Parts: sequence; structure tokens; C-alpha cells
Amino acid sequence: MKFVAREMNLSETAFLHPMEGGFALRWLTPTVEVKLCGHATLAAAFALWETGVLSADQEARFHTLSGWLTCRREGDWIEMDFPAVACDPCDVPAGMEQALGCELIACGFNGMDYLVEVASEKVLRGLKPNLAALSAFPVRGVIVTCRGEMAEHDFLSRFFAPAAGVNEDPVTGSAHCALGPYWQGKLGQSDFTAFQASERGGLVKLSVRDDQVLLRGQAVMMSKVELMH
Repeated sequence: MKFVAREMNLSETAFLHPMEGGFALRWLTPTVEVKLCGHATLAAAFALWETGVLSADQEARFHTLSGWLTCRREGDWIEMDFPAVACDPCDVPAGMEQALGCELIACGFNGMDYLVEVASEKVLRGLKPNLAALSAFPVRGVIVTCRGEMAEHDFLSRFFAPAAGVNEDPVTGSAHCALGPYWQGKLGQSDFTAFQASERGGLVKLSVRDDQVLLRGQAVMMSKVELMH
């Protein structure tokens, strides 16, 4: 799996096989295995429906390092039921502002990632972090966020994880498991339309329900490949 993930060279590659009650699912970046991943889970569920392993009305159930995760089809969208991983407020780590190249107005940590807030969308979109400096922090990655300035987005984010072999992830479902509770506390609402402002960019719809976050995304089949060994 490590060799295949490195060859695919994507943010995460999903590996799954049948087991009692559903499917075992693991995620690997080109360099490490991760405990939680949204888009590769969405892709795994979509592949099961698209290839007929599951019918369109069947729920996809995955056993992972973060416990059981479920996916279901909601029209043209796929809804994923993920655990909330809220961040506890903390001091900004020494060197973090220098690594990101901007002032931070809030910081939190959830045992996996730092979540930091910046003052504006302009600051967020203009970030050119020192990736070598960021990789020195003993975390999976750094979630950077700001409040949306236009009506179509409640908040925006970017996610940098050079220590895990992903300089910047295009769209990060697992980061929204922390972003949802964070913005719920700040905005007093539980349903959001968010945008991850990477070079590719991506829209994420999410709802916070107690200790769960419902993430909604879409997928398309790009190719089918058979690996031989």
C-alpha cells in the first residue's frame, strides 16, 4: 500500500476490502498513513456504488482508525457521517506566525492538527508559508481559516501538511471536522457552506450534530486501472 500510494502521488489514496458489517478502509499519503480522511472516503463510497458492489440506496460503512464511518447518497451529493474533532484553544506556538508569514488572531489544537484563524480572506488566499518550517511542528498539519466575506461562503480555509507529505491539500474533509465545531461556536449556527481556497479549490457543505459532523461532497469517475504484480 505504501508503494502504491507513493506511485499515485495524491494527497491520500484509499485502500479497502470487505469485512463483516462493511469494509475495512485505510488512507495513505505518499509518505505516511493517516487516521482520518474525507475525500478518499467519499471516493471509496462512490467507487462501490459506481461499480455495483453496493446499490445506490445502500449505505457504505467503513471501519477505520477513527472507528466506523458511514456514507449515503443524497441526490447528486454524498453525505459522510464523521466524528467531530473540536480544537481546544491554545497559545500560538513559537514560530507559527513566522512559518505562515502572517499574524494569527486565534489558535487551537485537537491532538492531530493546529487550527489557526487569520484576519481576512485576502490574508488567507495570499499565504505563501515556509513549508520546511511548518513541517517541523509535531502535528499532521495546520488548518488556516477565516470568516467568509461574501454571502455564498460562511468560512474559508486552507490546509498545509508538509510533515505528512502533502504541502497543501486541495480539499480536506477531516479538517472540516474541526472547522465545523470552531465556526459553530463563533457564528452560533450549525449548518455551513464552506470553501477551501487551495489552487484547485473546493466547496464543502457541512452540518454539526452534537459530536458528529455531516460532510457533503460530490465525485466523478475519472479512470479505472488494474494493477498487476
